[in-house]
Amino acid sequence: MTSTHPVPPLPQPQPPAAAAQALTDAAQAAACAWAKHLGSARHQRAVSQLDSVLRDLGFAARGLAAWQVSGMPSGLVPREFARHVTAAARRLFDAWNCLDGVQAFEGFGPLPDPDEPGAALCHAARNVIPAWRQPSGTSADRDATIRRFITATGFLSAATLGLATYAPRPHAIDFQAALSSLTEATADLSAAIPETANDTAPEHRAGPAPDYPGARE
Repeated sequence: MTSTHPVPPLPQPQPPAAAAQALTDAAQAAACAWAKHLGSARHQRAVSQLDSVLRDLGFAARGLAAWQVSGMPSGLVPREFARHVTAAARRLFDAWNCLDGVQAFEGFGPLPDPDEPGAALCHAARNVIPAWRQPSGTSADRDATIRRFITATGFLSAATLGLATYAPRPHAIDFQAALSSLTEATADLSAAIPETANDTAPEHRAGPAPDYPGARE
């Protein structure tokens, strides 16, 4: 017998800038949590969560690159904006690929607590995919979204550095490569709105691969 109950509608995605702000808040919380020694199991889980976040943000950034500015002909996107944001998406995928090897070595770790910062970060990253799938609005809306994305990317760099500090020594190069890709993603996003994107990312440096004092031999 065929059911006559209507299918409930899917929830509406967040506005692009709101989704970017939620991502920033979650990335900041994760960066603070992952700056401490987590123990082996929680470190494995955090690496897995960061790996997933970088992948999702790479896909989301591809959508953001096609932002339709209000008042412009449909389908027309400023070429330089699209080029820089697409380049940032590639850098995020590069960072994801760097951490894939780390995750393969460490494993996924135990199931996450849904209330922990890493789980909240994964949720925020997944939410930006539909929010940025067909983005549109004023150029001010677009630039506000990019500025928040830049800040979020800076916090992701800080989170990556925190995990790198306590990572097994053989993976120092992988984490360093991921950090370099995140730094380049931030630069690409900044270039998309050069007149307004200054001083939006938290201070961080990739630098040379450190001799991590807490690294596990």
